[in-house]
Amino acid sequence: MKIEKILAGVDFGPATDAIIAYAASFASAANASVHLLHVLDYVVTPPAYLAPYIDEEKRIAESNFTVLKKELQEAGITTCTETVIGRLHESFAALLKKAHADMLVLGFMTHTFRRSSSEKLIKGLQIPMLVVRGEKAMTARKGGVTIARVLCPTDFSEQSLKALKTAMELCDLFSARLDVLHVVHDSAIKTMKMTGEREKALQELHERARKKLDSFLTENAPRCTGMIDEGEPYEKIVSFAQENRIDLIVTGARGLGLIEGMLIGSVTDAVLKSSHCPVLVLH
Repeated sequence: MKIEKILAGVDFGPATDAIIAYAASFASAANASVHLLHVLDYVVTPPAYLAPYIDEEKRIAESNFTVLKKELQEAGITTCTETVIGRLHESFAALLKKAHADMLVLGFMTHTFRRSSSEKLIKGLQIPMLVVRGEKAMTARKGGVTIARVLCPTDFSEQSLKALKTAMELCDLFSARLDVLHVVHDSAIKTMKMTGEREKALQELHERARKKLDSFLTENAPRCTGMIDEGEPYEKIVSFAQENRIDLIVTGARGLGLIEGMLIGSVTDAVLKSSHCPVLVLH
């Protein structure tokens, strides 16, 4: 994964320090530059009477950026900043193209009845996204980010193969350990011909999954040892990450259908909403 330019979206809210910390960590490891973006999100062109308020918002943003830029530059990271007025998605898409960014770093928020701004960006922008979320991320500060253990869930699809290769590259970059996990979904048992007891069917399913995982890793990641688990995929991914102190989850945005393995689209959504650590989503 090429990482030369990183775009970090900030709103100067509670997650800002963590977003900056992870952007700085990746930039330092990859010798990349950081472009900070703050969007004053307006669905339509603001009326003229709002101009003084918008000018004040921009002034505050630029003042905040001055502090952040100085801190990053003191850490040896080339940094530029930009405050944009406009629709959020279009503003990010335009700057990603303008800056030729290789990765987007952003925070995460979810709402009960509608998609949040971060969810819209994750679903709508075709670029690797480091989603900074969870208690592990929220305690991070510049210079204090540790990525010692990376988890890569796999369903053997092309997207999960891409995620695996990226995870290996990041492990080399951070000198981290890589864990590969395949979850056998409970519903997969229903697709089998039940010739014996449920325990026997489960054993056969696990053996098939183990052979497939071993073959997948032998071909693509011979130095890695994979784990097999059974249950609801996102729950098993999240619990494995928490129990094993995973620092980063690397996953594809979408994968195979449910009959073949994990439905990565819905699994990724669920992981993002419940993971204790940052998640790198690859489209």
